[in-house]
Amino acid sequence: MNNANQERKSAVAIVRSVRDQLSREIEEASGAELLDRIRGHRYTSPLLQRLASKAAAKAEASVAAAARH
Repeated sequence: MNNANQERKSAVAIVRSVRDQLSREIEEASGAELLDRIRGHRYTSPLLQRLASKAAAKAEASVAAAARH
């Protein structure tokens, strides 16, 4: 196996490991913890930052609406 293939497989293994770790953290987190995570993370892309803010606002509105009923 050449060096490029080894590096590619190593990169794939790292991505899978990070994905699996994030999946476990998200699965174990409460709704409030997820909202805190979304609100607290600072994205390098302004577009992603706006999308995260909108997603958090919608989630908060949904929680508030459910609490009223």
